[in-house]
Amino acid sequence: MSTDVEREASEAVEAADGETRGSLVRSLLAVVANVGVLTALLVYFGWVRSDQMSKMLGVDEAIFGMTVDDYVRRSVQPVVLLPICAAIAGLGWVALDQWLRRRRVRLGNDDRIVSRVAQWMWLIAIGVFALGLLLGLIGYPVTYIAAPLVCAGGMLLLLYGLMLRGGLPDAVGFAPMTEGVLRGAIAILAAIGLFWSAMNYATVEGTELARDFPNQIETLPGVMVDSVTPLDIVSPGVTVTCAGSGDEVRYRYRGLRLLESTGGNYFLVSDRWTFDYGVVVMLPVDGDGLRFTFVRDVFGIADAGGFGPCTTPTSEGEVAGQR
Repeated sequence: MSTDVEREASEAVEAADGETRGSLVRSLLAVVANVGVLTALLVYFGWVRSDQMSKMLGVDEAIFGMTVDDYVRRSVQPVVLLPICAAIAGLGWVALDQWLRRRRVRLGNDDRIVSRVAQWMWLIAIGVFALGLLLGLIGYPVTYIAAPLVCAGGMLLLLYGLMLRGGLPDAVGFAPMTEGVLRGAIAILAAIGLFWSAMNYATVEGTELARDFPNQIETLPGVMVDSVTPLDIVSPGVTVTCAGSGDEVRYRYRGLRLLESTGGNYFLVSDRWTFDYGVVVMLPVDGDGLRFTFVRDVFGIADAGGFGPCTTPTSEGEVAGQR
């Protein structure tokens, strides 16, 4: 008789465990696998990265007029790392859960290690959360990015620990409404941790891109701008030459690089852009009298293409000389 009672109790515990794990997994997937959450994460990452980089380059991000598509395209590759980290942590949780279940099946519900893990998992979760806070205070880029994710992992471990504790003999479980509020609150905190980590990652990446920008100018596409009217682009490294005469004169600006192409505009910088003096030129893609030629000139062998020094007076009575 006692054997039957123990077997029924064990089956009841297993059923409760299965329900607990199933509901926990559904809660996690509702946060992580939600298309809306992932899309918002991509857009938010792209905006923060662009905003941080723009500030360090001396311009406002709003000037670029980026769209949602622009933000998503700039953030897909970096943001993939965050779900990968979350997936690796999830696999670690699966391994721990399977180990506990197998040990419980093999040694019974009274196994000391299984009982201790169920009793003290909440304390481990608090330790993980505290570790995340400590990582945030260290200040290195990697720890700055990882801190919110570790804190979110601590909150999820806390939920898991409370569920394990509720399966112990003589344990008092949560009321249905209380359990729902608990899961919802931790799901919100986990989502905040994911967004916070994305913000930190985007800030770090935008900062690094801006710091390395002077060294990357030579890798940007070269641009020659032809115009029927003087554009008066004044920036170190930019030269202007002319072709034709009278009303047929055309101006060619060289020494420019393509920074961004968004919002129907080209944003250009000069070859000699520096943090001390850097100019960003905005020209409409379909501007009247404008023509853009994109040049790959690795060794600087391109000539002026028939354009020479400007000697034609401008509309303001000034002479546009070679700059």
